[in-house]
Amino acid sequence: MSQANRDVTVVVPFRDVQNYFSEFLASVAAQTAFARAHVILVDNGSSDQSVAIASEFARAHPNVDLVAQPQGRAGDARNMGMDMASTPYIVFWDADDIVPEGSLEVLRNTIVKTRATVVVGREKHTPKPVKSPWHKYFGKNVKTVNSVVDIPDLIHSASCWNKIFDLDLLRSQGIRFGSAMAFEDAYVSIPALLLSERISLVDAPVYEYRRRGDGTSVMDTIWDLPQNYVDQLAMLEYLAGMRQSLTPYHQETLERFLIRSLQGFLLRAPRVFGEGDCRQLFERCRALYWGITSEQFARSTNDTRHRLPYLAMHYGDFDLFYRPAAVLGSVFGREGDLYVDYPGTSWALPLTKVTSVPARIDGVSAGEGGAVVVHGSFSVNGLPDELLAKIELQVWFERSGKTLPAVNHGQAHDGTGRPGAAFSVALDPRQFQAGSFPVRLVLCTRGRDVSRPCTVSPGFAQQPPVTGFHGLTRLTADGGNAHLVIESAQH
Repeated sequence: MSQANRDVTVVVPFRDVQNYFSEFLASVAAQTAFARAHVILVDNGSSDQSVAIASEFARAHPNVDLVAQPQGRAGDARNMGMDMASTPYIVFWDADDIVPEGSLEVLRNTIVKTRATVVVGREKHTPKPVKSPWHKYFGKNVKTVNSVVDIPDLIHSASCWNKIFDLDLLRSQGIRFGSAMAFEDAYVSIPALLLSERISLVDAPVYEYRRRGDGTSVMDTIWDLPQNYVDQLAMLEYLAGMRQSLTPYHQETLERFLIRSLQGFLLRAPRVFGEGDCRQLFERCRALYWGITSEQFARSTNDTRHRLPYLAMHYGDFDLFYRPAAVLGSVFGREGDLYVDYPGTSWALPLTKVTSVPARIDGVSAGEGGAVVVHGSFSVNGLPDELLAKIELQVWFERSGKTLPAVNHGQAHDGTGRPGAAFSVALDPRQFQAGSFPVRLVLCTRGRDVSRPCTVSPGFAQQPPVTGFHGLTRLTADGGNAHLVIESAQH
């Protein structure tokens, strides 16, 4: 096919990927639309055999160019390839992944037929699958919408490798990759999604993202490197600069991304940075998130522990962010729900509402005088483990009429590193009729008492029953929840 008939540019940055590069390039050459593509391989500083592999591939294919951008990172290399492009459409792939053979054709045909400016395809993560929030929008047919507002969770699809872009959209809006930093994809994908007036989703596997097994993938070190926190925040501040030019609905969609994409970093930052650096990060985040509602924070985060840093920013409470155990009280109950106890206003309620109280039965043992002692553990999402010992506990055996006081042993120090606290409750089988009784942990608070069902730890249900006083007592897992079973009882 002549150069004039090529209508898709494929930009591939690479650096020291000799162990994966040949397989990736073979998948590029196997594309059913390979002949209509202009492939630009951009070396950004390789010191292994990657350049030799790329050179051989370029010599074998007249539609492949090899260039160098040794001073930058992947974003600079992608920008260089984008500047060289002369086709209507462009894709960006990574040199250590795999591209299914029909991907380029599917993406190209979809953007032509739907006249979209961004097309998003389904991606596969290996070796471990990843379920992303936008996957729920895929269906058997191509789905086309006029705005990302119509499919707001799509804003979290920040990577560029599962997309094809109208090059004119990127150039007319000045959209470019981040330079010399991580997370450079989001500088392109997020603005393109926000500014596109026509977006299509195609339910076809267009990309296979490979998480390397040698610990060198970005995701392997995402939470460990302080520079990742700096780069992520800089990217979000850049995107936040778009707010004033967006409609209110687009602003809200952008806020989803601003909140969700930093929640993990904020949770871990106090363990990565010293107090001085953490305070600087805190103040920058306060400016970034000022004016966002508590309901938006709650909608855009996973659970209570991810929400408390945003609560701290709203109130300017650095201690809540950096040393929450020194600031928080225990918990309180309200209308059947549990809340982390923080001296705020009603604004804080959506962020302090506890999303889960994992409680489980870990074992039973024979107590004195024929009693049975049930041992368990629990945690409260969002509450530091060192505060769990403050909570008064009971255990309720549903349908038995029995609610018994429990001993809260506080944080478990069993060497397993498992979070949470231990509890135990002693019961006398003589006080129970024969039957099966669901087990619930009751948290007694300064508000209302709140109960949550207990599960049974893995493997515990297989243990033999414990012989109690004149009866046989055991714990079973019925429907995932713990049941106390009294097989016989004499009174």
